[in-house]
Amino acid sequence: MSILVKGKYWLVGLGFIYIINFSCNEFDSFGSDLLDTGWLQAKGQEVYDFTVSPAEPDSIVSFATFTTMGAVGFVNAAFPVGYMTDPIFGQSSAGFGTQLRFIPTDNLDFLDAPIDSIVLSLRFDTSLFYGKYIEPMRISVYGLEDPYDPSKVYYSNHFLPVDKSKKYGELINYVVNKKDSFEIIEDTLKKILFPQLRVNLDTALLMGIMRNYADTVYYVSDSFSKLFHGLAIVCEDGNGYLSVLPEHGDSKLTIYYRDTTMRQSKVELYMSSLAVKTPFYQRNTTGSIAEQCYSGTITGDSLLLIQGAAGRDVRLKLPYQNTWTGKFINYAILNFEVSEMPGVDLDNYDLPDLLQIFDVSSGTRIAIDDVVVAAGSLSSYKRAFGGHPVIDSTSGQKVYKYKMNITRHFQKARLKNADMDLVISPFSKLESPARLVWHGRNLRATSARLELIYSE
Repeated sequence: MSILVKGKYWLVGLGFIYIINFSCNEFDSFGSDLLDTGWLQAKGQEVYDFTVSPAEPDSIVSFATFTTMGAVGFVNAAFPVGYMTDPIFGQSSAGFGTQLRFIPTDNLDFLDAPIDSIVLSLRFDTSLFYGKYIEPMRISVYGLEDPYDPSKVYYSNHFLPVDKSKKYGELINYVVNKKDSFEIIEDTLKKILFPQLRVNLDTALLMGIMRNYADTVYYVSDSFSKLFHGLAIVCEDGNGYLSVLPEHGDSKLTIYYRDTTMRQSKVELYMSSLAVKTPFYQRNTTGSIAEQCYSGTITGDSLLLIQGAAGRDVRLKLPYQNTWTGKFINYAILNFEVSEMPGVDLDNYDLPDLLQIFDVSSGTRIAIDDVVVAAGSLSSYKRAFGGHPVIDSTSGQKVYKYKMNITRHFQKARLKNADMDLVISPFSKLESPARLVWHGRNLRATSARLELIYSE
C-alpha cells in the first residue's frame, strides 16, 4: 500500500499493556486515568514483548474464475485511482483496467447515427478517498494493448500494457467534488445520480473502432469484449487517491446518439461483475523511508500501519506466560505511545481519535468488552476504546499516548491459560485518512510490550 505526504518525523512505540492493581471496590468513570500511581500497591513488575504483524496478509490475486459455479469472481470491488508522493512510501500511482460488456441487441442504429457524445461514468466510493485528493488531478483513459482472458488468474503485480496511441479521453486539472450530482429526466422519469467521475471520450476514435466490427459482434454475448481490448483508467498527476466502483449500475460507458427521428437515444456498455477488472499499481520508493527498510538501513523488516479508510490494522500476539499464575490483577491497560519519527504528516494525516481491540484467537474478529464489578451491583460492560491520544511532553519530547482497557479480556484469557491474539483497528474506518505509523516491527526501541504490574 502506498500513501502519504511530506512531513515531520514520527515513531510509534506500539506500547505497553499495563496490568494494574486497584484496591477500591467502586465504579470509575470510563476515561479516567487508570494508571494513577495512587491506586497501585504493586509487589512486582514484568515485561514481555509482543510479536507484531499486519492483521491480514495482502491478497496477491486480483481476478480469478470460480470453478464451482463457473462464474467470474473478484478480490476487488472498489478500485483506487490516484497519484501521490509520500515520504514514507515514495511515489505511487493507481488505476485499473476493465473489459466493457455490450448487451446483445439487434438495434444497431447507433453505428450509423450522428453521435452527440460518449461519456464514461464511474460511481465514487467516497469512503475510501485518501490523501490531498482535493488538489488538481490528471486522469486519462486509454485502450489496452491486449484483451483480458476470463479464464486466467490475474495477480496484483500484473500490469496490462496500455496502448498510448488510443487515448480515449482525459481530465486535466480535475478537482473532485464528493457532493457532485445531477438529475437526468427521461420522458417523465427523473433520476438523481450519485457523485461520479465522468470523462468525455473521443467519439471519432471510439466509433471508428466500433463501426469497423461486423454486426454479428453485437448479437452474441461476450463477442464484443473479446474484440475490444478494454479501457485503462490511470491517474498521471495529483496528490491523493479517489476510489470508484466500476461494478455499480451507475458505472458505464454511454453513447448518446440521434435516431432516425432525430430523437436522442443511448447505448450503454457496462463493467459489471462479468467483466474482468484488475488494479494497476506502480511504486517508486527512491528516497523514502520504505527504501531504507528494503536496503536494511533501518533496523526492522517493515513499516506497519494502523490506518483509517481501507487501510491496515495491526495484530499483536503473546503466548501465555506461566509467571502470570497466582497474581492478583484488577486492571489491564494497553498503552500505545507515538513519538517523533520520519515520514508522518499530522497536518494532513491525523492520528486516529479512537482505537478498538478485537480478539482473533478463534479465527473470527470478536470485539473485546471490559467489565468493572462493584460489590453488590450488576456488571457494567464497556467497549475497550482507546481514547483521543493524550499529549505528554514530560520527557522533553512530545509523545501521544493511547490507553485501552482490556482487563476483562486479560483475566478471561489467563483463566484459560490462553495466548493473547489481538487486532488493533481505528474505531471509525470510513472517511478518514487518519493513521498511526509504526517504524519496523523488529526495532527493539519500538517493539510492543506487555508491562505487568501485579500483587501476589
